[in-house]
Order: sequence, then structure tokens, then C-alpha cells
Amino acid sequence: MPGTPPTRFVYLGPEGTFAEQALRTIPAAEHGSRTPARSVGEALESVRAGEADSALVPLENSIGGAVGVTLDELAEGEPLVITREVILPVEFVLGARPGTEPDAIGTVAAHPQASTQCRNWLRANLPDAVVVDVLSNGAAAAGAAAGEYDAAICAPIGATRHRLAVLADKIADHPDAVTRFALVSRPG
Repeated sequence: MPGTPPTRFVYLGPEGTFAEQALRTIPAAEHGSRTPARSVGEALESVRAGEADSALVPLENSIGGAVGVTLDELAEGEPLVITREVILPVEFVLGARPGTEPDAIGTVAAHPQASTQCRNWLRANLPDAVVVDVLSNGAAAAGAAAGEYDAAICAPIGATRHRLAVLADKIADHPDAVTRFALVSRPG
């Protein structure tokens, strides 16, 4: 029904990502249902199919530029409209299972964008650690929590969600970096 606030939200998952953190800044999303999607395409298709009212997807990052997959997916298929934008500071933390000592960290899980944006910190603080690429910041946190990796570079929400101890915060090389997200819905 036109004019009805959205109650069913989908975001680029998994849980514990910057997209979830950005979505939680929208009051209606705090009280509605929030479902992670495996891809931008899946998130947008769930809105087009009527399975969700709105999707929150990344548009651009101040360091990495435009998110090409989002732009491509928005250009194809039934039209969607941007109803809101969220600009989220990108603050990475190093999370690990409670009790982990920094000198015991041999592997660090990270999305490639995260490890790139924290390269100088890693070089200075964990020069011998092996960085393992994973599909998302949320997956990095989940992997560290499960013991697959010694630590993770992730969003603060990922560390909280997966009960990781934050061993270091604000580890990004560019402390003023932001990501712009778009909340999209069907027209009308």
C-alpha cells in the first residue's frame, strides 16, 4: 500500500556486516524484520518479487569507489527507487576469541577490501600473520568465533554479534573512510 512504512528489510549479509550496521541506523528497520541476503542481486530481487519492502545495498566507498555490482543490478530488472541513503563511517576492529593474546595470532580472516584498507596497521602490528581472504566482514568474524582463524578484521557489529574480544579498534589506514548505502523499494 503506498505510503505504508516498510517493515520487511533485506540487506547484504551475512549478519555482522557494515550493511547490517547501516540498516540498524534506520528506525523502521530496528522494529521491522531484517533478513541477510547472499548477494546484492538476491537482496534486490527479494524487493522486486515482493518478499521484502526494502533492501539496503552499498553504493560507494570513499576509498574503493563505486560498488559496480550494485550499480549493474540496479540498472537491470524492474525499476527500483532510492528512498533513503545512509552514510556509515568504516571503522574496522581486530576481533578474536576472548583470551587470545596478540602475539599468538597466526591467521587473520578479512574481506579483501578490509585487509587492503588496514594494510599499514597489519604490517606494523601483525607482520607475521597470514591474512586469509573471506567473502565478507561478517564471515571473517564468524570464522574467528568458530576457531577457523585466530582473529578477524571486521565491523564492530560483527565483533559484538559473534562475541569476539576487540583487541584493537580503529585500525583502518584511512580513519575518515565512509560507505554510502542506499535503501531501495519498488516505485509507488
